[in-house]
Amino acid sequence: MRRGTHRRWACALGLVGVGVMIGSGAGVMAGSSVSAAAESEATTPADLPAPTEKQLNNSVQRWEPGGVMEWNTSDSVTPLATNKKEGSDAVITLASDILFDFNSADISDRAAEAIANTVENVPEGTKVTVSGYTDSVGDNSANKKLSKKRAQAVADVIADSRSDLELSVEGHGEADPVAKNSTKDGKDNPQGRAKNRRVEVSYADD
Repeated sequence: MRRGTHRRWACALGLVGVGVMIGSGAGVMAGSSVSAAAESEATTPADLPAPTEKQLNNSVQRWEPGGVMEWNTSDSVTPLATNKKEGSDAVITLASDILFDFNSADISDRAAEAIANTVENVPEGTKVTVSGYTDSVGDNSANKKLSKKRAQAVADVIADSRSDLELSVEGHGEADPVAKNSTKDGKDNPQGRAKNRRVEVSYADD
């Protein structure tokens, strides 16, 4: 085999390697490998047949500027707590999906620490209302009980870290949603339901 062909084949092998690394890593890209029989008989690159034009073309991963996608992750992360003002009240909203497992009111030690951090700046001696809410899935009576248990669990954590605060606890179930539980055509709205599953910590903040 001629030296020029050797160099061309060696380059093709290198490009095939690049194509494999860029791909899934689980195999060689279609059309870019030689036959198993030829590989088994070859002892050096010089013993392999010259690559075809199709193999050379398929061995290169081409990236076009128009094919690059920009991913926006700003909406993909749900914060534990959000703060807002409602009239003269300050409201800290805690996402239930982060604090609790499904149908549970148990709070982990790490979640308890995070809750304690959210009330660090509440003025000393303030009256604080802790209100629990669920989405509209399930029996309303059961939802009220669950929302009350979750609100009480949050209040217990706050009491441990801020014994100076005067706490009251309420469970509202699926009442007072902050988002639609279903779409206009009656289909389920998981994003809306997730926002409705929450515990609100509110206090006067004149």
